[in-house]
Amino acid sequence: MGLSQALSTAMSGLRATQAAISLVGSNVANSETPGYVRKTVIQVAGTNGDYGSSVLLNGVDRQLDQYLQTQLRTETSGAAYADIRASFLANLQNVYGNPGETGTIEDSFNKLLTAFQGLSTSPDSQSARIGAVAAAQTMAETLNATTQGIQNLRANAEMGINDSIVTANNAMAQIAFINNQLQNNGKTDAATASLLDQRDQYITQWSSLVDIRTVVNDLNQVTVFTNSGVQLVGTEAAQLSFNPQGTVTPNTLYNPTDPSKSNVGTITINFPHGGSYDLVSTNSVRSGKIAAYLELRDDTLVKAQAQVDQ
Repeated sequence: MGLSQALSTAMSGLRATQAAISLVGSNVANSETPGYVRKTVIQVAGTNGDYGSSVLLNGVDRQLDQYLQTQLRTETSGAAYADIRASFLANLQNVYGNPGETGTIEDSFNKLLTAFQGLSTSPDSQSARIGAVAAAQTMAETLNATTQGIQNLRANAEMGINDSIVTANNAMAQIAFINNQLQNNGKTDAATASLLDQRDQYITQWSSLVDIRTVVNDLNQVTVFTNSGVQLVGTEAAQLSFNPQGTVTPNTLYNPTDPSKSNVGTITINFPHGGSYDLVSTNSVRSGKIAAYLELRDDTLVKAQAQVDQ
């Protein structure tokens, strides 16, 4: 081996070591960065002249367990669903009040019974009559306040759906944009690995809204579907639309047997090349924040109102 070959081999090793050290520094610096994936240099053996050997850099590899990533997204969807429901149910409990507290339906009802019992034993008593009327008025006001509280929660769920749709459309647009960048560069360098990190963050953001599954092709482009099979984004992004209602009352309801007669907002997916699909009537959203909002608005809080009415 000649001197020039030896120097060339040594330089290739130094370059590989320098690249690896640079990535280690980046890994340490971003260890607490959400969505960052640890990266390593892909090194392969090469030849240098007739006898020499060298180290070639063949890109950057992300140290990522695909199975764990899939499980994380599934759990993210489930956790977001549970968090939204827990928050709304806690607020519903505040609307009801704690048993035995003043101002609750239970308290107003007990006072109404006491007033009626007093009136039944002293029907000619002016104070008993006034007390019964006042207790009845308080009972009516408490029922009305409870109804208003429940409908406010339903309106908040409607607003939550609307905000989620805005976030979802932005995430889909970004995923499609990054997919197209990957198609154009065809590389496996650090910049490409960074793009994949960014795209994974948008996909994880999506998984908090809707239960999803992903398919990755040979170019590292990802196609995102709902678990029910509706394609959301690939190299082109679909667009979600929602028609929120300004005022929500006990009569503002979703009609599952005939969605066209519903007077609450519904979610429609509009595909890039035409056509649309109703995600609510087809039960295409089964977990995540949006599923929780829909269930609260159209089922849980409707039942709560029915109990108050009864």
